Amino acid sequence: MSETVTAVQPDKAAMEKINLYTRRAYKPEEVYTFSVVLCDNEVDRDGECFTKETLEELAKLFVGKTGILDHEPTSKNQTARVFDAAVKEIPGKVTSLNEPYAQLTAQAYVPRNDGTKAFIESIESGIRKEVSVGCAVKKRVCSVCGAESCVHVPGKTYNGKRCVRILSGAADAYEFSFVAVPAQRAAGVVKKFSPRFEESEKKKEVKTVYDIVKKLADGEDSVTVAKEELNMLKTELKALFDRAECGDRYRAALCERIYKLSAVAQPEFKRGLTEAITKSLGIAELEEMAAALAKAAERKMPVMPQLAAEKTEDTNAADDGAFRI
Repeated sequence: MSETVTAVQPDKAAMEKINLYTRRAYKPEEVYTFSVVLCDNEVDRDGECFTKETLEELAKLFVGKTGILDHEPTSKNQTARVFDAAVKEIPGKVTSLNEPYAQLTAQAYVPRNDGTKAFIESIESGIRKEVSVGCAVKKRVCSVCGAESCVHVPGKTYNGKRCVRILSGAADAYEFSFVAVPAQRAAGVVKKFSPRFEESEKKKEVKTVYDIVKKLADGEDSVTVAKEELNMLKTELKALFDRAECGDRYRAALCERIYKLSAVAQPEFKRGLTEAITKSLGIAELEEMAAALAKAAERKMPVMPQLAAEKTEDTNAADDGAFRI
């Protein structure tokens, strides 16, 4: 589609709808109205698409919503307001999933004044014509298996069926924005779950780190992980790195002890040979080797207290008799 925004002349019916949102009755020459394609049911750049039923639900929710710039929700960014919306089918056109093509088209208005003159000119000149919508959906299911959480990767083909995420059940509509690069090729859409549905989705998808690792292992070229899953992985990786550092320090100390014990128990073994042996051993094997070398070293060099008395065979208890009281 070459354009998503088209200027239209408001008629009496349009003015009646517009004046539902104004504080005084405006005349047709006081407003600038345009038609805008908000979104459609084609697969977008994120590998997702709306159902036609969801588009129809969104049409009702978008009436009365504001138009802003770049999804920046500030009052100074408010540029237009939707006064009507409907879903239209394009006869003879189908989506990449072989579904009848449908698009959600809205009618919006802007008051004509010195402050909006530049904005209206940007629409008329074709500078601003791409839009994107902010909305919430209840479910996002896989087109291959129908599950909300699975290992299928959007864009991949499984048994001849392309995987996409089907967005169904409109929960809320927030705004539409003029953007430079929309997610949908015909219009653009920025999708996110509404707060009340987002938490339930997290509970369904985010379980344990091991579930995430399994997802990564079962994936093919790429795997999509949620923000919460990514945070869990970061936390677990940090803990693993900390434990690995402790393990490295313990192994180094254990090997150093083995080298010293080996020098006593088996001096004919050069340190280089002992180091080569320890490199191929695990912690349990190193501990066993250290224990064996400690016993061998003790036999060669028994450990005795510095002040221990020497035992002699000719020691006679009678010799000490003179000192008895």
